[in-house]
Amino acid sequence: MLLKGVVMLGKNVVLIDDCLDYTAVLKKNLEREGFKIKSFKHPVAGLDYVKENYAEVDLILLDLMMPELSGLEFLSALKESKNKSLFKFKICVLSDKHDLLEIETSFKLGANEYFLKSENIEILVERIYEFMEITKHPVPDQDKEFISLLEITNIIHDFQVVEFDENNVILYSREELPIHSTIQINSEKLKKYKQTNMPINCIVDNCEILDERVLITCQYLDQAA
Repeated sequence: MLLKGVVMLGKNVVLIDDCLDYTAVLKKNLEREGFKIKSFKHPVAGLDYVKENYAEVDLILLDLMMPELSGLEFLSALKESKNKSLFKFKICVLSDKHDLLEIETSFKLGANEYFLKSENIEILVERIYEFMEITKHPVPDQDKEFISLLEITNIIHDFQVVEFDENNVILYSREELPIHSTIQINSEKLKKYKQTNMPINCIVDNCEILDERVLITCQYLDQAA
């Protein structure tokens, strides 16, 4: 679980993706957070369900690359539905690639957000929280703090924030991070300092190996030139 002690509102999510392995992992993580998941391998079946049960749906997570009916075709069919004026749910499309034309077309057809499937699942769930505007009141849990390397989609739990100020963060880790890589630091004391519930985006400036640990200096992404 990402955040221990979070009270969920039981949001109803329809997950439509023909990749069963990815669906199983994402569904498991969302259900841990209290989301109610209805998943479909076949997009036509998912489309029929949404049309019949639209009042009970809060969010649709839709893969774009599917046989039988693509994600864009799914969005087009929803847009042409006679009940579209009653649709209150949000739609987030999922894709394996960052295709600007695909993103633009998805938004024109009614999508509200676009996530890459290559993102780490824990970070994706965090983004869904933010996207759904769900307020989180976490209970600090040191075991669940982590660093995420966005380009490598890797998670590091074994780290310690040494000090920080308005410009930089210094931390110890047992793993060396690539210089200039973009990371997210999920640390309760750092989030409290920055007055946010979301992981902090940073850029790695320097790594110095000290015995069995690595001293890492980072700069906040919003402070970077």
